[in-house]
Amino acid sequence: MRKLVLALAITMAPAASIGCKHSGSKLEGHWRGTRADGVSAAQDAANAFATSTEITARGNVITVSTPSSKGQQGTFVVDSENANTVVLHTDKDGPANKETFAFSDDGKTMVWRLGEGRTITFQKIKE
Repeated sequence: MRKLVLALAITMAPAASIGCKHSGSKLEGHWRGTRADGVSAAQDAANAFATSTEITARGNVITVSTPSSKGQQGTFVVDSENANTVVLHTDKDGPANKETFAFSDDGKTMVWRLGEGRTITFQKIKE
């Protein structure tokens, strides 16, 4: 999953297994992208990609839909968690490829840190 998203992020901007000890409960729910940050060029394309990206997390299952890949799903393990950050890895990408999600204090905004300063900001969707 990470490789797909990173590849798409780089393209648009030139230049879990069961039984985890942490819950990742802040990630739980449906999230829709609102903007991309950290891209030096092609900001419009990066924002178009971000606003067409959605994440749904239920239990230890995460589903990521991007403009070119709908419903890519995997299980995840939470590697660490604190008041505003969840770090996890998926079963498909393995523990060497960690994902970091940072949350606003009110839990309505999430930032997915994609590396190299690139991020996608999400808003929680009420269901």
